[in-house]
Amino acid sequence: MRRGVFDAGIRLLTLVQRLSSRRRAAVRRCDLISDISYLPDGKRAHLLDICRPKLRRSMLPVLMYIHGGGFTMCSKETHRGISWIYADNGYLVFNVNYRLAPKYRYPAALEDIAAAWRWIIDNAENYGGDTSRIVVGGESAGGNLALALAVCACFRRDESAARMIWDTGVVPRVVLCMCGMLQVSDPGRLKHLYPAVSLPASGFALGIARDVSRAYLGFGYRAFLPETALADPLVILESDIVSDRPMPTVYAMAGTRDILLDDTRRLEKALAKRGIPHKVHYYPKRGHAFHLLGISPEAKNAWRENLEFLSREMRRFDA
Repeated sequence: MRRGVFDAGIRLLTLVQRLSSRRRAAVRRCDLISDISYLPDGKRAHLLDICRPKLRRSMLPVLMYIHGGGFTMCSKETHRGISWIYADNGYLVFNVNYRLAPKYRYPAALEDIAAAWRWIIDNAENYGGDTSRIVVGGESAGGNLALALAVCACFRRDESAARMIWDTGVVPRVVLCMCGMLQVSDPGRLKHLYPAVSLPASGFALGIARDVSRAYLGFGYRAFLPETALADPLVILESDIVSDRPMPTVYAMAGTRDILLDDTRRLEKALAKRGIPHKVHYYPKRGHAFHLLGISPEAKNAWRENLEFLSREMRRFDA
């Protein structure tokens, strides 16, 4: 039943994006280069799309977008509308696929993101991108992977995906964590933290969180484990481990009725404790990933604030 609700939601998301007047205008103003392999195996899970404005007077800031979907569903196609929005605002957008659980559990998704990151660093200039102004972002599971990428770029670690990211020598300028599931392990922790609207809603949301954790981590999903630490990048930031490179600026947001709200609150505290530049927005009475449909006033505000923040950051780097 929960999977059916997810599937229906994704179909609605895709339909709304296609019908959006904003998207139709963006499509007219932007180019799409689809289905580029970032690994030589040619698998669909290892493809990315590139979206960029047609009118380009200079090198563009780069944005790598990582879709959400609980590590088990969605694709660059379901989130193509997101890439149109960023491209229409002056970014060279790389919208990436990655392997999905439960067939491919941790660390498959992070390994794919690491490979895509390396490919983008090596190839963005060929498409008009400036990797000295690179942003990585995503929502939900994508927010987790974006934050994990930043951790791997700044903390020298032994995992193969972490070494691949570290060895590029590039740290993203900005990380976008929208409605992020920033700790996948121990979903039971959410039981007393979730601001549920009703008991049935609470049980349903907690069931989804448990399903996601189990699908991604397998039998060890109930507790934080060192061998799956990068599935919990928030826990690393909350630790006393000192980063080897300065962490990038972090932008985060969540609705106050999101089951994952506490992850964003914890992230805000961890960033403040470490002195990492950040901006966090909370949207009253909004649920998980509410901004994706873009049809409510709060969703429109979320997009406006997100794009204005990025614009300010890019101007700061240009100065």
